[in-house]
Amino acid sequence: MFSYAILFIGSLLLCILTVPRVIKKAIKLDVVDKPTTRKVHRKTVPLWGGVAIFLSFAVVLGLFYLLGSDLFPFNLLNGTEFSGFSYSFRARLGLNSGVLGLKLVGLLFGGFVVIITGMIDDKTGLSPKKKLLGQLIAALIVVSFGVRVQGFNIPFMNHYVSLTSGQGFAGVALFVLSAAASMVWILAVINSMNFIDGLDGLAGGISLISALAFFSLACFKPSTSLAGESISAFIAVVSAVLCGSIIGFLFFNFRPAKIFMGDAGSMFLGFMLASLSLIGSFKGVTAITLFTPALILSVPIFDIIFAVVRRISKGVPVSLADKSHLHHRLLAVGLSPLQVVLLIWLIAAFFNVIAFLLA
Repeated sequence: MFSYAILFIGSLLLCILTVPRVIKKAIKLDVVDKPTTRKVHRKTVPLWGGVAIFLSFAVVLGLFYLLGSDLFPFNLLNGTEFSGFSYSFRARLGLNSGVLGLKLVGLLFGGFVVIITGMIDDKTGLSPKKKLLGQLIAALIVVSFGVRVQGFNIPFMNHYVSLTSGQGFAGVALFVLSAAASMVWILAVINSMNFIDGLDGLAGGISLISALAFFSLACFKPSTSLAGESISAFIAVVSAVLCGSIIGFLFFNFRPAKIFMGDAGSMFLGFMLASLSLIGSFKGVTAITLFTPALILSVPIFDIIFAVVRRISKGVPVSLADKSHLHHRLLAVGLSPLQVVLLIWLIAAFFNVIAFLLA
């Protein structure tokens, strides 16, 4: 747990230090969210909070990898007391043989594409098609690095269905099915988190609860290996860093918000949570199959499903924004923004506990 604590604290502090600089940059470049009739806030708030989340997340994972890696030409940790911890961390993260290391590279590259797409959208506005294209590219990158559903458990039956065991034509068909399902899942979670980001601290809190659930599941379930590397530990480490980054951001985002995460942040968090669930879809990691993440992410997923059905039934474009999301409806019945956020957090936590107990 000491390794996880160091990573958590590192990303937390780095995000806290980064957010004020992002705020100044966003204001200088006029990357701000101005009040409208559809929005709840009544003052102009800078965007790009997701940039701070991504930077703290990527820097902490990247530094611990590089400083303890033979790939780093001037290994700063060799011969120091700290080197043992660094190599222990690298072994735990699963970067020795490169199997899980490639997945980490995919997460960072795909996350970078999502962040850039979101930053452009926050600054100038992107058409739904262009935004979807950026999401597709990010999903394709991470899937090409091996982050895809390997199989799934049939709920309550303890029966695992593998999508990687076929040979010949069947093997190719299963690979295509796995890749396609993975990309659809990633896009769905990205946009569900994007849709629900409508109140101070709402999307960040839900993402934090979900990341904590993944961390807990990875820690409490028996460690499962892939080519000698621990999948569970990999998920736990990435989740711990993500939790630190989110909490660091929430210091500035909880009501009254000094900064919003913007599309860059909500899409990045959705991308990371979707990817973590896919990494855990190996046989033996029964706690982290797509059934469990669906429970963990139930609030944003249900919200986007209802939004799509609602807009199709009205004959309007799915991408058309409205004021009928869950948080809007709760506000309409008289709850304050703070009460709505806390209530939705409580609902999300309830489903996460159910997911944990079932796993």
